[in-house]
Amino acid sequence: MNSFRKACLAALGPLMGVLGCTMLAPMASYSQPVTSQDRGDLILYYEPPVDEGFNRIYNILQETAFFDDLVADLNDTYRFPRDIDIVFVECDEENAFYDPETVEILMCYDLIQKYADIFAEEYQGDYSDEVILAGHFTFLHELGHALVDQYQLPIIGREEDVVDSFATFLLLQTGEEDSVIAGIEQFDIDAEEEEGFSELPFWGEHSLSIQRVYNIACLVYGSDPSEYADFVGDDFLPEERAEGCSEEYDQAMEGWQTLLADFTK
Repeated sequence: MNSFRKACLAALGPLMGVLGCTMLAPMASYSQPVTSQDRGDLILYYEPPVDEGFNRIYNILQETAFFDDLVADLNDTYRFPRDIDIVFVECDEENAFYDPETVEILMCYDLIQKYADIFAEEYQGDYSDEVILAGHFTFLHELGHALVDQYQLPIIGREEDVVDSFATFLLLQTGEEDSVIAGIEQFDIDAEEEEGFSELPFWGEHSLSIQRVYNIACLVYGSDPSEYADFVGDDFLPEERAEGCSEEYDQAMEGWQTLLADFTK
C-alpha cells in the first residue's frame, strides 16, 4: 500500500459505518430570482445482472436502499426540468457515464465491484459499506454531468474537472467526507494502473488520475485544514499546493452555490 493510500485509510477508518444522506438546505440566489420549474425527478432502476457474479452487488444496493434514499433527498432538494433515469446495470466494462441523448445515468456493477473488492481487502470492513463507498462519489460525478446538461450551466474549463468539484463540494457540505476520501482512493488506484501505460492520455477529456487525486485532496484539506492536517506532507499533498487550498475550496463553494441557487426548492 503506498503512502497516499495509507493516509486515505487513516482518514477514512473513523468514518466507516456513518454513511448517510443529509442534503443541502436551499440557498439564496446570487443572481436572478428562482424561475426554474420542477417538471421531473431522478428515477432509480436496478437491472438484474446476467452474470451471477454481480448478484451480491445487486442485492446490497437494493437491501441497503442507500441510493433510493439519496435520490429521494435530491428530488426534495432540486428542481429538475425533466425526468433523469439512473440505471444500475451490468455493462461488460468498468465504467459509469451520463448519456445526454437518452438523459440517463448508467452506473455499472462492473465498476462498483472492482473498487468494492479493493476496499474490502484494505479496510476489512462490512462489504455493504464498501459497495456504497465504491459508488457514491462516482454517482454524484455523473449527476454533475446531468446537471450541467439539463440546467445548461455556464462552466469554464474541462467538464470532467468541474463535476469532480461538484461531487466533492456536495459531499463535503453534507458531511460525507468518507465518500470523498473513497473517491480520492479510486483515482489513486487508477493512477497506479496508469503507471503501466506505454503512453499516458495527455490529450484526454479527463485530467490524469493522479491530478484528480491532488485536486480533490486539496478541496478536502481546504474545507478544514485543522481536521485534515495529516494530508499535508511530501508523500501526500505538497505544502506548496496546500497553501492555496482554503482559497480553492471557498472559490468552489461559492461557485456551486451561485450556479445551483436558482434550482433549489
